[in-house]
Amino acid sequence: MKRAVNIRLEENVIITLNQLSEELHTTKTDVIEKAINFFSKQNNIQHNQLLNFAGKLKKSDADTMLQAIKNDKNLKDFELDIS
Repeated sequence: MKRAVNIRLEENVIITLNQLSEELHTTKTDVIEKAINFFSKQNNIQHNQLLNFAGKLKKSDADTMLQAIKNDKNLKDFELDIS
């Protein structure tokens, strides 16, 4: 789901955004999304999938919750009921 956001950009950034959008025959939104994805990959920023469902959780809280889920999953003893 896409949401509208308001941001302030320097004039030269807006000009570059418009040029990229025209040259690549795509939307400004697409240019910005691709730029953010590229930046996050270049800086090894991890995207915690739990954050998509966590609402207002802080990243550290979501990471802690995800780690607890992983630990719990890995530590469970399985009992085989052969009744």
